[in-house]
Amino acid sequence: MSGICGIILNDRNRQVTRADLSPMVKALNFHGNDDGDSLSFGHVAIGAQKFPGRLAGVAHLSINGRPVSMAFHGSVYSLEELLPQRGKNFELVAGLVDLYLNEGMEFLKQLRGEFVLAIWDSREETLYLATDRFRVHQLFYCQDEEKLVFSSRMKGFLASPFQVNRTINPKAIIHVVASSIIPAPNTIFEEVKKIPQGHFLSLKKGEIELKPYWETTFLHPSNETESILAQKFRDLFSESISARLRVNEDSSRIGTFLSGGVDSSTITGVITQLVKHPVKSFSIGFNEERFNEINYARVAAQAFGAEHYEYYVSPKDTYDAFPIFLEAIDEPFANGSAIPTYFCARVAKEHGVGTLYAGDGGDELFAGNQRYADQRLFEYYHKLPAWLREPILKPFIFSMAEKLNWAPFVKGKKYIQRANIPYHERITSYDFFKVVPLQEFIEGDILVTVGKEFNPYEIFGDYYHRAPAKNNLDRHLYIDWIVTLADNDLIKVTRMTEAAGVTVRYPFLDHKIAEFSVTVPAKMKMRGIKLRSFQKTAFADLLPLEIRRKQKHGFGLPIPIWLRMDKKLNELMHDLVLSPRSVQRGYFKKRALERLVENHQGDPTSFYGTVLWNLMVLELWQRCFTDWTMLRGR
Repeated sequence: MSGICGIILNDRNRQVTRADLSPMVKALNFHGNDDGDSLSFGHVAIGAQKFPGRLAGVAHLSINGRPVSMAFHGSVYSLEELLPQRGKNFELVAGLVDLYLNEGMEFLKQLRGEFVLAIWDSREETLYLATDRFRVHQLFYCQDEEKLVFSSRMKGFLASPFQVNRTINPKAIIHVVASSIIPAPNTIFEEVKKIPQGHFLSLKKGEIELKPYWETTFLHPSNETESILAQKFRDLFSESISARLRVNEDSSRIGTFLSGGVDSSTITGVITQLVKHPVKSFSIGFNEERFNEINYARVAAQAFGAEHYEYYVSPKDTYDAFPIFLEAIDEPFANGSAIPTYFCARVAKEHGVGTLYAGDGGDELFAGNQRYADQRLFEYYHKLPAWLREPILKPFIFSMAEKLNWAPFVKGKKYIQRANIPYHERITSYDFFKVVPLQEFIEGDILVTVGKEFNPYEIFGDYYHRAPAKNNLDRHLYIDWIVTLADNDLIKVTRMTEAAGVTVRYPFLDHKIAEFSVTVPAKMKMRGIKLRSFQKTAFADLLPLEIRRKQKHGFGLPIPIWLRMDKKLNELMHDLVLSPRSVQRGYFKKRALERLVENHQGDPTSFYGTVLWNLMVLELWQRCFTDWTMLRGR
């Protein structure tokens, strides 16, 4: 791992030395090596950890004897324009300090890329912390009466020379069970918070203020023709990749994640055109056919002449990868596709690749997720005339479903019932705690703590109503920018590639492309229920026909099947979910856990298996992180 860290004490007569901060900087490194830099200014210290393929370091300038310093970690693709005379890491970070001195925190808007940074401005006695626009890199902070501590990794807080309190956050526990993640600004600890994407934090005289420096709106769709917009998109995307290739320099050491979907295929095709030689591409397969789409990856690889490599992930791989997975994550994070992501990156590393290009963001910018089409189907019901819909059709369908119990009428009844649920609630209407009430699953003490009205899915409604958009598709995209990308997919891909020693770049998440995407009208992004209509049109000449016609598949782990069929994973599941050690934590009702395991055994879907995986990761994290720190007396 990698990133930045630091400490600021409220008592200016106390000292934080570089030696004090050194364990925190070291804790940012996945392999435990000390390959970082730090600076100390009395009661303030900041540091940065390095990672291959990224800019990282610390620098300071003295203004009338008052230091202004920065810790930086990330990738910036606009440095040639911003700092044409700078060269090495220190000089580049010092150049960023210059930009800050000239423009204040407005300089963040000029940074094109992914980063975290900290600035200590002794002239104003102010600390600034910032994340990039999509929060590719995480930044946590904890403030109490004595200090503020920040770190890109939770383990940085463990290594702090000053005590950082950590109380398990019961709402976070429920979030992990409900949706595999903990949404920002929350973390697994009550005292620790995440800085949201595209925001900066300022700390002055003990007071914290969070401000966005980047915001977009869907309220001004373009009136231009689809062909003009498509050409703009092609140009922007090609330029986005070109800017990233300039940072890489050696094109022989780059590769692509190639799932066979539209996004990864587009990236592989455009890079091939730009570097003018075959690129290395990497795919993951499974022996479980319904989870496997490696044939499409082969189609894309052949179309672009890629030097293609594949790896089939097995249950044994998953079991063996747990220690690496747990080391890579900072808090309970149960997106099962993290495991195949790691193996894909590891294979790339073994074949000489230092940087992988990923397609994350394409679905959320250009309407590629199946859930968008599913939700639009329900909207069609409300396009029927009101005089027909409720007084006639609904009573008839409901009556026939009751009398005949015939599948078409039963399905019709369910369709009408879901269509009448408000959009933001319908998104999660089949999620676990909509099927199994909290009161049946969560122990009473936890429910008392979080409150009877706590709803882990409420954030979807909050973002839906907050979205700067007029239609449901754009509102849904806005939700996914914040939750699906920043709280889920980007953590997964960034952390697991780092664990394999590979850096990752996200060409779709260039802010210029994001700002363009909101101008593409919703009706153009997705025509009817045809996903990513605009994107497929824009790259019709590049993508093979099979890829353009391919149904959205997703990149999931067959964990529900493996938990039933694989002996070691099944035993691990029983230990992590049902053992006395797990149950005595007092989070979940024992009988509810037993029913969950029983229901999963006879259920062919992924519904119960996904929740069991969430519970397994939660308990594994607890044993490896919290129990370990308690033994150390922290």
